[in-house]
Amino acid sequence: MPLSNEHRRYLLVNQMAIPAIFNVVLNGLLAWLILRHNTFLTLWGEGSVGPDLLLTAFLLSFISCLIVTKLINREINHGKVSRLAPDQVSDRGWHTRSALARASVLGLAGVLLAAAPAVAALSWAGAEPMTVPWFVGFKAAWCGLLAAAISPLIAWWALSAAPSPPESSIPPSTA
Repeated sequence: MPLSNEHRRYLLVNQMAIPAIFNVVLNGLLAWLILRHNTFLTLWGEGSVGPDLLLTAFLLSFISCLIVTKLINREINHGKVSRLAPDQVSDRGWHTRSALARASVLGLAGVLLAAAPAVAALSWAGAEPMTVPWFVGFKAAWCGLLAAAISPLIAWWALSAAPSPPESSIPPSTA
């Protein structure tokens, strides 16, 4: 069964566009605050770009999974979004794992599929030393793209795995 318009919009706007913009601003600001006193940055060594990207990929993926899962469960319970219909969800898959297990795997995937290729590309391109403003812009854009890539997946898992909202507590009739 295809996604409803509600779920399609929710995944594209709430779980792709908004996290991308949020992460561009947040990670750009954090990178600037932490690195603004440096003149140039290297790929490896103290205060370098490589470990920063590797750690960011893990933490952004891991923390996003835990936070988004909790937020979506709350939105489902408050009627702001509905669970996926049973025919839209398989009986097997990552959504059946705990949020912590999903977050751990997603964090590792972020390192292997997003950070490692980015670090390798920077190394291959000879992008060092790099200026702080250049790296802040790069990291902000890279974090926005990473968030846009993982957030819909996290939301799909959460919408698939969320417990059904509690039934209304209507007392049984006594006849």
